Amino acid sequence: MIQVDSLLYKIDQKLNKLSSNAHQQIQLEDKILALNEAQISLIKTKFSGGFGVANRMGFGATKKRYEDIENLVVDFNKNALSLKEVNKDLNQWEANIAELKPEFMFYADSFLLADKGKCKDKVIWINKDLLKHGDVQFLLKNDNYKPSFEYEETFNSIQGNKISVFTDNTFTPTKLFIMYIRYPAYIDKEGYVKFDGKDSITTDCELNNYLEDELLDIAVRNLGTYTENLMAAQAAVTRMQTNE
Repeated sequence: MIQVDSLLYKIDQKLNKLSSNAHQQIQLEDKILALNEAQISLIKTKFSGGFGVANRMGFGATKKRYEDIENLVVDFNKNALSLKEVNKDLNQWEANIAELKPEFMFYADSFLLADKGKCKDKVIWINKDLLKHGDVQFLLKNDNYKPSFEYEETFNSIQGNKISVFTDNTFTPTKLFIMYIRYPAYIDKEGYVKFDGKDSITTDCELNNYLEDELLDIAVRNLGTYTENLMAAQAAVTRMQTNE
């Protein structure tokens, strides 16, 4: 947890010339917007390339990035989405990601429960990478890739707020469980009226304390660029290049 007061103070510190006490007059709400833009940008950077169960148990940069935003991961057992058949020719079943609470940001991994005959609630793992190697029609017809109840595997696709999974028409998926990255809480500070007319409420940043400098560098770079404070912006860029 990073205190918003610390973030706001350090933004001023990095943007202003402390030796001459020359200050940029940036409104509180503008600094808050910059912090939240920076927060989303930082999470995108940490999640670039994604991470599934196998990756997050590995080593190196992927594991480190997972740990950086682990507190934003919503695990499988937190949500169960209902599935409905939407295309009988493709044996395509669909669920609505918008139903996930807390709010869905990035997909990480998933599995479904399926029934076949007397066998109920069997776990079928979803290979999220298969669609990179071919389209749905190809995968459904290929014996090496098509969904299989016995081999406990299928694949999925995501478009907008809809996630689709596929079967070989011999089993029925019942529930879908997703591991995903949720949106972080909106960083805020009391003292202004928001666009929706409500008063702002002090809310600290949910990210780990050790990410404070990375978050600040992105926010300062953006604010420095917007306000033509090129020295501060360039200094932030230089620090960003050494963060990882």
